Amino acid sequence: MVNLQIAKKIASQAVNEIAVARIYKQGKIGNWQTNENLYYGKKLTMLEARSNVQLSRMQEFVHTLLSKIDNPLVFKFTKRKNSQLKRVERLNALVNFDKNSDNWDIKDIAGKKQGIIYGRAVYFYYADSVNKEYQAHLENTDVYDFLIDPDAGGIDIEKALYLGRYSVVKNKKDLKDGAKSGAYYKSVVNDLIESGGGEDQTQEQTNKLSRSYGTNTIGKKDSQSTIKYKFWEWFTTFEEDGERYYILMDNSGNPLKCEKLVDMFPTNRYFPQGAYPVWTWACFPDLTEFWTPSYCDYAREIFMAQDVSINQMLDNAEQINKPQKVVNVGAIEDLADLKYRRNGIIKTKGDYDANRAVQTLITPSINTPIQVFNILEEIQNRASGVTAAAAGAADEDGKVGIYEGNVQATADRFGLLNKSYSFGYQRFARLYESGVRQHLMKKTAIEIFGPDGCEVEEVKRSDIFKQGDEYGVIVEASNAELMSSSKEKAERSAFLQRQVMNKEVNQKKRFEMEALVSGMSDDEVKQLLDTSYYGNSELMSECDRDIEELLEGENIKPNAYANNAYKQKMVDFLRDHEEDVDMETFIRFTDYIDKLDPIIMKNEVRAINNETINMAKNLPPEMLGAEPQTNATI
Repeated sequence: MVNLQIAKKIASQAVNEIAVARIYKQGKIGNWQTNENLYYGKKLTMLEARSNVQLSRMQEFVHTLLSKIDNPLVFKFTKRKNSQLKRVERLNALVNFDKNSDNWDIKDIAGKKQGIIYGRAVYFYYADSVNKEYQAHLENTDVYDFLIDPDAGGIDIEKALYLGRYSVVKNKKDLKDGAKSGAYYKSVVNDLIESGGGEDQTQEQTNKLSRSYGTNTIGKKDSQSTIKYKFWEWFTTFEEDGERYYILMDNSGNPLKCEKLVDMFPTNRYFPQGAYPVWTWACFPDLTEFWTPSYCDYAREIFMAQDVSINQMLDNAEQINKPQKVVNVGAIEDLADLKYRRNGIIKTKGDYDANRAVQTLITPSINTPIQVFNILEEIQNRASGVTAAAAGAADEDGKVGIYEGNVQATADRFGLLNKSYSFGYQRFARLYESGVRQHLMKKTAIEIFGPDGCEVEEVKRSDIFKQGDEYGVIVEASNAELMSSSKEKAERSAFLQRQVMNKEVNQKKRFEMEALVSGMSDDEVKQLLDTSYYGNSELMSECDRDIEELLEGENIKPNAYANNAYKQKMVDFLRDHEEDVDMETFIRFTDYIDKLDPIIMKNEVRAINNETINMAKNLPPEMLGAEPQTNATI
């Protein structure tokens, strides 16, 4: 940790930065709270209408959108050279393990819900290795608790001079243990404990109270416990030296911990100053603005107007059923007789025209509010793309072509949203890779799928990364993107199926194209087409790996799975680079190749025996000398 006096200077700077970022963001809070009122069903008092019914349109809107982007969080690393094949498979297997053990799917859905309501989803990600045991940590961050440099823009948060979050909870035991281990400043911990726990009423807490009360709950969520403390986790660029720092401090700016960011998150080409452990995405990303509008911002006024229209309709319907009347009280003997009853008789005084003694006031039509509602619905459909088709409630009487066109247009809207959060996943993947490189010290068990099914393998950092390794990243499409091309896929699949009996068509290629249309990856298709291909491709990757290690001067054991193809690739490499390698390296290669011969002999004999057995299994019984079976009975 840095010197306490320097930490206090950094904390003082951080307090000022928090004030600036908080004031800038505060203008968004009013919109957020209105969205919350509609989503959580907080009823406001109606001044004119007697009816006060909420249609739950905001819940329907949010949940429909969420259903289109609720696919699990999926990113994968890809090899950039053939020798990385096995290593990148291990890394992807570790991703799947961490995804399940750290509950990424539900955390992803919770973040997407915030994105729809508030326009932003924010996550913190980091890995650690307590007692050298690797662990991954994905954490949702409430947008109310997150602040960022307003000048950072809305695309690359690495441009921010500062950012951070409130509501990082520590209890008294955490503080004492941290002070004892040297992780926290002991004098600051002692002062905090003496002052007692509890929660400061920050602007962030005040803003969140509206959301709590909007759900018809009573009282504050926080228990005001004296053993619980809340802190700011702040990342800032210190003005005195231009370095990035991490600081953990209370709302008054008392630093509990302060370190250089590069000491916590090592630098690499993606994070040259040390990584902010944050990734985020916006529904409508903007080059210059971080706190951009949400889907709910664009739809809420329409939903509020629709509520008014329906309440007007209900009021008008009540007036029709129970209308107001103008009554000549001198003409009616008993006003109670005016209430409807079966076979009722109304007695009048003197000679009065009954139609003039009682007159019903004209009632507004119930059709007008319905027409207004429908017009507003059309506007909302065009503005947001959340249509009846998207919600699964399309009119089946419509023409199929028009319906499919509407689905396609709606899917295109959701495809744009998919691009936005996929951009956030790219940063998450880089943070994840950095965490594995730094903290995977001890072996961890992973599951890898190969030609023989699921295999359990224990890996450590050196099994996944070699010096200079760099992997690519892909983010898998959501169901929104898949839906956008569903018609095209269906037509292509139908065409390929019609070619099954066409002798002029390459059936192996047809099968490969149909598998790709169905959504299978290239590797999956290769495994389906040829079970031996998967093993050979893996072995050739191992050959590339072994070549790299021989070039680096390592004395490696002969590969136990080597075959003639493996040896030929090794020989071809040496022949092609004979002029590029020194004599020592050349001798190392030739010695290694000579040691392969007995291994190759055993493996090739085994392969021939296996092939012979497989061929025998596929021969008809009469060719194996067996008596042909018949249906004859004695």
